[in-house]
Amino acid sequence: MRCFIGLDLSASEKLALDSWRQQAMPEILPRHMTKSRLRSNDAGAETGIRNKNKGKTRGKKTKSAVNKSIDNNEPGVPYAVPAANYHMTLCFLGDIDHRQHEALMAELDALATEPFTLTLDETGIWNGPKILFSAPSSPPSGLMNLAKLTRKSARSAGIEVDGKEYKPHITMVRKATSTLPLPLFAPSIDVQASAFHLFESVSTPQGVAYPIRDSWSLEHNISIREKLRRGITD
Repeated sequence: MRCFIGLDLSASEKLALDSWRQQAMPEILPRHMTKSRLRSNDAGAETGIRNKNKGKTRGKKTKSAVNKSIDNNEPGVPYAVPAANYHMTLCFLGDIDHRQHEALMAELDALATEPFTLTLDETGIWNGPKILFSAPSSPPSGLMNLAKLTRKSARSAGIEVDGKEYKPHITMVRKATSTLPLPLFAPSIDVQASAFHLFESVSTPQGVAYPIRDSWSLEHNISIREKLRRGITD
């Protein structure tokens, strides 16, 4: 099972974030609409090639190559992530086996920290994974602490975790590069975190999906003694 631990957004938060994306980046379309536009454009180009070559097979070959390029979603065509897929990763796990999964459940069952609110108010582009993201300019301590604790839980369950610095973000656009224009304006969206989840990454004919497999509520009013016992720091 390929999975990660993360935060989900409520339906209203996803709607607000997607509404901002459409207004701030009107040229960026969902993947299926991007493909439709490319096929429409290439249909016109193919007609021109056929007319120019008077029935030669060059046009047919061009169409085949274009469709293959679109179906493989080759680099160079940025597309918007579906709102249903908006999430904030706390700890990427990768492929885990049944034993690791059971050990992780036990570790996360014993983990507790308080709810918090974060504000998505800045954007950026990472050229490595080629994504445009939204993020909190000032991540709350509750978020950073929860990420730290979930990573510790994963390691205790025998799962190898990336040791890089944690940078909270929500992926908005894939196949983005530094040449992509930045959004017209920054978002300003509050996200209420009252639970964290174990997501599975599943490939489907319509694209990747992230079903939630397990969830844990964040608790209010944990005593100082309990925080110390569980290793929680503010």
